[in-house]
Amino acid sequence: VLPGNEPPLAVGEKVVIMGKRKGTVRFIGETVYGAGEWVGVELEKPTGTHDGFVNGQRYFTCPPKYGVYVQRQGVTRVNSSAAAASQIQSMQRGRKDRQEAEFKRAFQTWNALEKAEENQYLSQSVVSSRVESLLKSYSPGAASVNGNSAVSVATAAGVSTNFSEWGANLTVASSYTGPHVTWPLTLESVQGVLNHIRTKPDIPIHEKYVCEIVGRASQLFQQRMKDSVHDMNVPTEEGGKMVIVGDTHGQLADFLWVLKQNGEPGPKIAYLMNGDIADRGDYACEIFIIVLLFMLLYPDRVSINRGNHENLEMNRRPAEVGGGFYEEIARKYDAAVFMMFQQLFELLPLATVVSKRVLVVHGGLPRREGVLIQHLRTINRRRQCPVSTDGIEDALMFDLMWADPQDQNGIARASHRGSNCICFGPDVTKRFLGTNGLSLVIRSHEVPENLRGFEDRHEGRLLTVFTASNYCGSTGNYGAVVVFQADLSFSVEEHMAPDLEAVVREYLPEGARVVADLGGTKVQMDKGRLATNMREEVIAKIKDRIAMAKDDLWWYWSQLDRSDTGKVTAAVWRQGMISGLQLDLPWFSLQKDLIEVDEEGYVDYKDFLRRSNALDKTHSALSMHEGWEKEIVNRAYEAFLAKDLTLQQVLRTFDADGDGLVSAKEFRQAIAAAQVDLPEMQMNAVLRAIVPDEEGQLRVESFLERFQVVCSLGDKSSNSADKALLDRIGRILIGTGSRVAVFRTMDLDQDGYVDEKEFLRALELLEKGRTSGLLSREEKQRAWGLIDVNKDGHLNYLEFCAAFKVVDTDTTVSQRVTNEVVESILAVLQKHAGTLSYAFRYFDPKGKGSVSREDFKTGMRALNASMAGANGTGGPLTDDQLEVFADFVDTDGDGNIDYQEFLNAFNPKKVA
Repeated sequence: VLPGNEPPLAVGEKVVIMGKRKGTVRFIGETVYGAGEWVGVELEKPTGTHDGFVNGQRYFTCPPKYGVYVQRQGVTRVNSSAAAASQIQSMQRGRKDRQEAEFKRAFQTWNALEKAEENQYLSQSVVSSRVESLLKSYSPGAASVNGNSAVSVATAAGVSTNFSEWGANLTVASSYTGPHVTWPLTLESVQGVLNHIRTKPDIPIHEKYVCEIVGRASQLFQQRMKDSVHDMNVPTEEGGKMVIVGDTHGQLADFLWVLKQNGEPGPKIAYLMNGDIADRGDYACEIFIIVLLFMLLYPDRVSINRGNHENLEMNRRPAEVGGGFYEEIARKYDAAVFMMFQQLFELLPLATVVSKRVLVVHGGLPRREGVLIQHLRTINRRRQCPVSTDGIEDALMFDLMWADPQDQNGIARASHRGSNCICFGPDVTKRFLGTNGLSLVIRSHEVPENLRGFEDRHEGRLLTVFTASNYCGSTGNYGAVVVFQADLSFSVEEHMAPDLEAVVREYLPEGARVVADLGGTKVQMDKGRLATNMREEVIAKIKDRIAMAKDDLWWYWSQLDRSDTGKVTAAVWRQGMISGLQLDLPWFSLQKDLIEVDEEGYVDYKDFLRRSNALDKTHSALSMHEGWEKEIVNRAYEAFLAKDLTLQQVLRTFDADGDGLVSAKEFRQAIAAAQVDLPEMQMNAVLRAIVPDEEGQLRVESFLERFQVVCSLGDKSSNSADKALLDRIGRILIGTGSRVAVFRTMDLDQDGYVDEKEFLRALELLEKGRTSGLLSREEKQRAWGLIDVNKDGHLNYLEFCAAFKVVDTDTTVSQRVTNEVVESILAVLQKHAGTLSYAFRYFDPKGKGSVSREDFKTGMRALNASMAGANGTGGPLTDDQLEVFADFVDTDGDGNIDYQEFLNAFNPKKVA
């Protein structure tokens, strides 16, 4: 039946209401509810509102909650084409809505993790400051390449701070086929470089030209921009405009697209880059080169604001955790070029006032009241962005690069970015603009949550603009720029840039290119695929964080697991993830990719933590001699051995309440009471590995046997005859009962120790009745010398255990302890890899990537000490373990350690 020719609807027919709910027609006709024909429907499910009786009128009868009245146009037959189409459209709408919701949820989670990475950078900066103070006290004469300004760092590294000298000592080989830059600069020369980057972005411009460009740009900033706030005007010529570009983060395709859509900089077209060109993407260097060349050609028409990513320590971080610019420059050039860029960054203005009416700043407005533009102008910008915000000048500089807007009035802490970061409300924006005679604030710094390239905030007084579309190739967001006309009217131009290959094809010469389809600014994105990709990236990052926070997670859950069952409810698991990782994410949605919830709603958190082995690749990538893991664990046991405890003291130590059982709580208390030199994270690792009985406890003797087996010193002698001798004696001693019982038998005077006389007498008694395999007195005395590790004339219980260990045929627990302890160490090193790099560079001013073994240990000790000052739990290794660790890292035994190779193991990109 053709649409429009269908027969009239009849009572009893099956229908669909508004393309969604199905039912049976029970009434057709006029009603008191309104003009026109109405249909009364009995629904298949109780999703209605009545039983046919509404407003005192009944036109049909049905069960309660099954009835509904609908105007005729809202009803279609179940089998009609219109009904089918309506159902399909409804299903498609529902699917699209669900996909859109999933996409936004995935982005919000991804975005929260990205901000958490910046939070981690700020937290690590505080630790790095403590480390540097410690290093200065340890080695005051060292020439550090760390410092509060790029100039001091460059000086220590031997990089020139004279901008005019940069590139002068370099020559261009005749084999170089790239573009040449001549001085004085010409438009033709600039166009040559731009065309090269457009068509051959993976072939770097010659290092000499890069050094010269950065040097001359630095001179220009130094000479023309005495203040920390720059002033620019929109070109007033006919057709004049200014393009304000937000974060690009090395995404060259976006920047080339903006140039194509808006025109290249020139007398009539001004460009203002609002920071964060550096980091994350692969082509920040090329974007800088283009912008700086046009700035040198048209100094009144091009400028760059400084963002929080135009900063030394941020750039040194791997791209996977928010940095990447150092890696990019090192890959294309060398560390000297990187330090030249750092000196340039400290000359960039912190904000720009456009035509006296618009403030353009990377981050946001300051937290302090009554701040004038004049205050911002006088900030000392020739330094790294401060970490502390205690002083007013430091707070102003920090906020200009780091602050975010919020919808609530006032100032609030932005814990998602870092402890010192703030959010400012609409009242702050209104007051600042009014005080300074301005009309608008434009800022960047973050992908708008609406996934557009811009976001209008604070009653139209503040505009966020973000230019990198599909940020990091993951988020599917649009990019945008703000375009001002001479009368200060403006428009926001959004885009979804094609991939770089498509842009390159567009600019290849005729005959060498395939014309790319760049006709529209919107590239259709598969949001389902993007959501999946973001979710996979989120899960991978969460697993890394779980490995680094395993100690905190275990502590949180174990405190609520009073019976030590190893299980908590799913709700407690989720709360633990929020607390332990300090991430307020949609854990209910994420949990299906991370855990299994049993039928009773519980999660086996101990098994979850044991399976969290995200550091396996890091472990495998470490360039160290084999066997370091066992030696590190052995040193943990030696910490107990060094206490020289009597048997009674050992038993009391681990069984404080005398009930013959040891719990996790008692184990922790025992170590603290005995003042054993063992980092808390290693102590917790041992606890996680030793599985208790069903009631969460172990018999003390059983516990000691297990603890000694898995943490045993092993064979201390390399002499095979000595080993054979100890083995023979061990079989005699331990073969007669448990080690506790044997030790008690040997301790004739019951003072808790066994001296040489008691040891020899015990062997004589145990050998009675034997006819073969008897030991001579010399052998027994030789054995005593091997057993008395401390050489103090008596044998304590732990010395006895170390010498005569039970051969554990089931190595599962032993391996589990080793794995847990090693992973606890690697987790701390991974978390503080940036701080370690900072520490090692203190002793490596030339940036060679290696330090002496002693300097390596000093850097590690500084991390240990700084962590003890931060939370009282100490660093990852004891001093004894650190000695062993350094021996194993020094793989060639020459006394020097390639710390860069060592740290590469903690870079996810390097070990993937």
